[in-house]
Amino acid sequence: MNKYLIIVLLSAYSFASNGQNNSVQMVDSVKKYLDSSLVIIEKNALNSSKVDWKELRKDVYKKTAGARTYEDILPVYTYIFEQIDDHHGSLKFKQKTYGWTGKEQPNVNNLIKAATKKYTNVRSERIGKDIGYILIPGNSDFRSQHMDSISRSIKQAIAKIHNKHIKGWIIDLRVNTGGNMYPMIAGLTEFLGEGKVGGFMTSDHQPDGNWIIKEGVFYVDSIQVSPVKYEGYPIKKDLPIAVLISGYTASSGEMTAITTIGRKNSIRIGENSAGYTTSNLGFELNGYSGLNLAVDYASDRNGQIYPKNLRPDVLVPDGDNFEKLKDDEKIKKAVLWLKNIGR
Repeated sequence: MNKYLIIVLLSAYSFASNGQNNSVQMVDSVKKYLDSSLVIIEKNALNSSKVDWKELRKDVYKKTAGARTYEDILPVYTYIFEQIDDHHGSLKFKQKTYGWTGKEQPNVNNLIKAATKKYTNVRSERIGKDIGYILIPGNSDFRSQHMDSISRSIKQAIAKIHNKHIKGWIIDLRVNTGGNMYPMIAGLTEFLGEGKVGGFMTSDHQPDGNWIIKEGVFYVDSIQVSPVKYEGYPIKKDLPIAVLISGYTASSGEMTAITTIGRKNSIRIGENSAGYTTSNLGFELNGYSGLNLAVDYASDRNGQIYPKNLRPDVLVPDGDNFEKLKDDEKIKKAVLWLKNIGR
């Protein structure tokens, strides 16, 4: 089960230098650290098969020649992550992070950027008499210690609003910057339907963990994620839902949005997402550093993978208003769609 819980720390063994470029003169402990990290990256990175590792090692050793301390080699990891085309992964060394941001960056929406810091709790309300609204922010449950409480907070927020008059829901993921995806999806099972709603795929498009809902409970393959069940007014199958996304919808927020793709009566509205649509695994290098590597792509219920980002079905740039939802341009578009689809 550990593989599927977002960030897993695995102990790295000591690796020999494999005789690579023995002319490089650097402190032995530093070279061993660099060598062991390269072995881990080559073995596990999502795009490893696309890399000429002999040439990459040659370049890396050239760039780090003469290194005397760990700090001397840290900048080379930005180059390494660029070469393996992984802008979601990084090296964590003490309090610093070394990674590659990627070539394409989402448009900056300063209002949503500020909102990611302000709106950190699940929030729900009615818009008019017949539309439910729920905002689901990111979380920091990387060690999966609060999955039940997170999924419960989402289900309770839905139950608080939902009744026989609700004709559709708006699921707001605009400020969802990531975290642990599993309790987010587990909290939304009543909207997502039964069976496969997404999954992970390897670089050669082989399944590597399906996201499945059985009787309102979320599983990864056969492993139950959270037993929390919905205890509110029943939600009709295929009830229309509009999902709001932005350039700050990232990582697990994007995975959550992906589970709605291919669902009947659903739509994505807003701006292009951040583009962190891979799952990461963690590998410990020593007591104060480790690697996070992208190891799988996310895919929707139909097997479509998303190697870059999510693009909304309806593009609505800017116009956000979290304080007055009725004045929010994305919500206006969502309300219009929900009312029209119900006719």
